[in-house]
Amino acid sequence: MSTDRKPDIALHFAPRTRSFVALWLLEELGVPYTLESFDLRGGRPTTPEFRALNPLGKVPLVVDHGRPISETGAIALYLGDLYGAPEAVPAADDPDRPAYLRWMFFVGNVMEPSFCQKMFGWEVAPSTAGWGSYARMFEVLTSAVDGDGWLLGERFTLADVILGNYVRFGLQFGMLDADPRLERYAARVTARPSFARAMAIEERESARFPPAAA
Repeated sequence: MSTDRKPDIALHFAPRTRSFVALWLLEELGVPYTLESFDLRGGRPTTPEFRALNPLGKVPLVVDHGRPISETGAIALYLGDLYGAPEAVPAADDPDRPAYLRWMFFVGNVMEPSFCQKMFGWEVAPSTAGWGSYARMFEVLTSAVDGDGWLLGERFTLADVILGNYVRFGLQFGMLDADPRLERYAARVTARPSFARAMAIEERESARFPPAAA
C-alpha cells in the first residue's frame, strides 16, 4: 500500500554491482533519494559503520528515515509498499498480490542459486535443492515471460524491474541460455525510461570509479 509518508532515502551504491537494481527501482518509483556512491575496493563495506547497517557488508543498501534495509527483495517490497503507485504494487488484498510476491522472491530464492549451479557446475539433486534445478528454473522463467506482456499479464509491476534486471544480467554474462522469449522480455523492460535514467547514473559512477586495470 502506498502512503503519504515523505521519503528520506539514501542508496548506498557501488557501480558494476547488484546495487544497480535498487537504483533502477528508485528511478522507476520516481521518489527523491541521495546517492551514496563509492568504490568497493576502498574498503567501506568492511567498516564498523557500514557493518552496523548491513552486517554482510554488501550492496544494495537503502536507508530510509534512518532505517537500513538490505536484500534486494526486501528493498523492493519496502519501498514499493510505501512509495509505489497502486498499479505497480498490488495491495495486500489485491488478487495479484500472491503472484507479485512469488516473483519478488523467485529471483533470490530460485534464479540466483540456479545461476551458481550453472556457472560452477554444482551437482545437486533437484529433490534436495530449494531452487530445484537450473533446467526447471529456466522452463518456468521462459514460460512466464512468453508473449508481449509482463509477469502479471498486461500489468507492469515492480516485480518486472527485479526479475527483468536478472534476466538482462543473466543473458549478458551467460548465466542464462540465449532464448528469444527472454531476449524479448529484456528488451521490453529495459525500454522503460527509468532504466535509461538508472543506466546513465551507473555509467557516470563507473567513470568516477573505473574498474581495475587488467
